[in-house]
This record gives sequence, structure tokens and C-alpha cells, in this order.
Amino acid sequence: MRAAILILACLALAQPAAAQEQRYAPWTDPNAPGTDPNAPGTDERLQEFIGRLKGLIDEAESSRAANPRFLRDLRDLATGFDRPWRKSVLFDDFRDGDYTANPAWTVTGGRFAISRDWGLRSTVQAAPARRNLTGEQAALAFLGQILDQSLRKKEAAGDTGAEAAIHAAAAITNAFSIQLELSSWMPDGRFEFGPYQGAADGAGYSLSYRPGQPLELLSVSARGARVIDRGSSPVTLEDKRLHSFEWTRRTDGRMTVSVDGAEVLSTQDRGIGGAFDGFRLVNRGGDFIVRSVSIKGTE
Repeated sequence: MRAAILILACLALAQPAAAQEQRYAPWTDPNAPGTDPNAPGTDERLQEFIGRLKGLIDEAESSRAANPRFLRDLRDLATGFDRPWRKSVLFDDFRDGDYTANPAWTVTGGRFAISRDWGLRSTVQAAPARRNLTGEQAALAFLGQILDQSLRKKEAAGDTGAEAAIHAAAAITNAFSIQLELSSWMPDGRFEFGPYQGAADGAGYSLSYRPGQPLELLSVSARGARVIDRGSSPVTLEDKRLHSFEWTRRTDGRMTVSVDGAEVLSTQDRGIGGAFDGFRLVNRGGDFIVRSVSIKGTE
């Protein structure tokens, strides 16, 4: 048993090294004679390997066939390669020019539009900075806010306030993988996205981006939002280019967030159990374009 585990572990450790040594692999014509189009791909074989390795580790732990610390290291290694999110639950690249179908997104605040060749765009004017006002100035400002709110309630389709929100219903498992492409066009505001339970403004998780600030991972509930973790370095994306976010959550509550392939957050939270009912995007005072959204869950 111990020998089998060692062999599998060595194979797992050797794989990344081999990938680094050889940048390009020989190309094979998929239509060439003798090529099986249904043969399992590299990802499928790797997942099969990880499954077998985990099974051996479980067996070794139950029979105490190896040092517990060694088995724990092996399990951490296997978990690092494991990608259990195989079921696609939501995907949209907005190429069809319509966000109201396939899948259907629902706007709950502000305005959204499809920007050709870019994606789903929302622009929200940031709230003006507060100043020290005299009593009369403060009263006039308050009256202006009341009038502005009254006018906005009468507008037919759009809210010109400091927030734009949109969501799509989706059966997202508690463990998930979210990939989102985003471009930011103003050094203002804040952009948040994440899965929710129940109504679109219900409990869930949210990843918050503010230009020039570290990313924040939030837990949202009826009592408000709390910061679960915050990145150690500021993130700035205002170059009008697409940037890729990858956010994964495992069955044990461990979450990892990467931006353009570089990990910026890694934490664990089990505060929210059960599946999620949808995915929301919120723009608070910025100009953001979402190029694509891809969410996968576990089987």
C-alpha cells in the first residue's frame, strides 16, 4: 500500500516539472486515421488519477499504513490538482447582443447595455464627495436629494442613482468555480459579484473590487456584509483591457481567488451552507464591462 501511494505521489509531483521542460507538445491531427475522438482528454485522466490517489490515501489512513503527516501532505497535493467543478451551471459571453435571454438577466437597478465586441457594460456616476456645509446649505442639499429621488422614481426604465445591479437565476452548488472577464474604464467606484441564496439581494458571497485597493471577500446576510478576507496588495485594472478573475470554493469551504492567473486571496469560510439560487453583479459608481461569466458546480 505504501509503495503504491509513493508511486502515485511521485507521478503527481513529476507532472508539473515535465510540463515546464517541454513548452510545446507534438501536434496530432484529430482527423488522422487511428485517432479516437472519444478518448479521454488530459483533464479527465488527471481527475481519474486524483480520484484514485484520494482513494488510496483514505484506505491508508483507515488502516494506519503510513505516517499521518505524510498522508496529510499527499492529500494537500492531491487537493491542489483536484478540480471537482465539472457541471456548467451558467455561461454568457454576451455575443448575441441580448442579456435578457439564454441566459436571462434581470436588472434591479441602474442601466445595462451590450457594448459590441466588449460585453455587458454599466456606467454609474460616483456619488459626490461630502463637504462641510452650513446649516442652510445642508438643508438645501437635503431638499435636492428628496427632489432627485422623487424624479428618479418616475423614470421608466433606468435608475440614475449610484448603483447598478443585475442578476441571473442559476442552480449553483455550495462548491463552485467562477470565471469572470472584466475591464474597468474609470478609477472610481466599486464592482461586486457573487452567488446568492433566495432573492437577488439575499445571503451569499461577494467579491469586491475597488480600483487601487486590495480585493475583499465578503459574506452577505440580512444583518449586512462582513469582510471574510482581504488581499495583501492593491489591484489596479484601469488599463481598458480584459482581466480574468477565477474564484473557487471547495466542499470544505476553502476559497481561492486569482486575478490574471496570480493568486490574491485564499481563505476558508463555512458560514453559508446549501446551494445558491443565482449570481449577481453590482456596479457602485464606476464604469465596468463584463466580457464573460462562466460558473461550474459539482455533480
